[in-house]
Amino acid sequence: MAEERRYPRRQRKASSWYPVSQYILLNNEGEPSCYEQAMANVRKEKWYNAMQEEMDSLHENYTYELIEALEGKKALRNKWVYKLKTGEDGSTPRYKARIVVTGFQQKKGVDFDEIFAPVVKMASIRTVLSMAASMNMEIEQLDRKVFSLDGGRWLKS
Repeated sequence: MAEERRYPRRQRKASSWYPVSQYILLNNEGEPSCYEQAMANVRKEKWYNAMQEEMDSLHENYTYELIEALEGKKALRNKWVYKLKTGEDGSTPRYKARIVVTGFQQKKGVDFDEIFAPVVKMASIRTVLSMAASMNMEIEQLDRKVFSLDGGRWLKS
C-alpha cells in the first residue's frame, strides 16, 4: 500500500498582490562582493586603485606592523569590502575599498588590546541640529581622512 503524504502537493501560482511590471529588482549597483569579482570586473583598474589607496592610508597611519607569526598561531582572515559612493547630485561615483578582519574570530588580549570605533550618540546629533536651527545655520556633511605622525599629533588632510 502506498504511503499517504501528510501534506499534499499543491498547485503553485503567481502572486496576485501586484502585477509583474510593478516588481523592482534591488541590486548593489555593480559592487563586487569579493576580490575575485573586483579583478574580473570591467572597472578592475578603478577597484585596484581604491584598494591601493586603502593600503597606502593604512601604511601612512601606522595602522599595522608586519610581524612573524607565532608558532602554532594562525593569522586572522580578512576580506575586501567594495562600495560605490555617489553624491546627492548623482555625481560620478567614487570607488571605495576597505580591508576588514572577520572580527568574530578575534579574542581580546590575544588579537587586540583595545577597541576604537568612532560613534556618535543621537543626543549629540540632536544637540548640534537644534543649535544650528536656533542660530539659523546650515549643516553640511563631509568625509575627512585623518592621519597621525610619529610624534602622536593628529593632522587632518
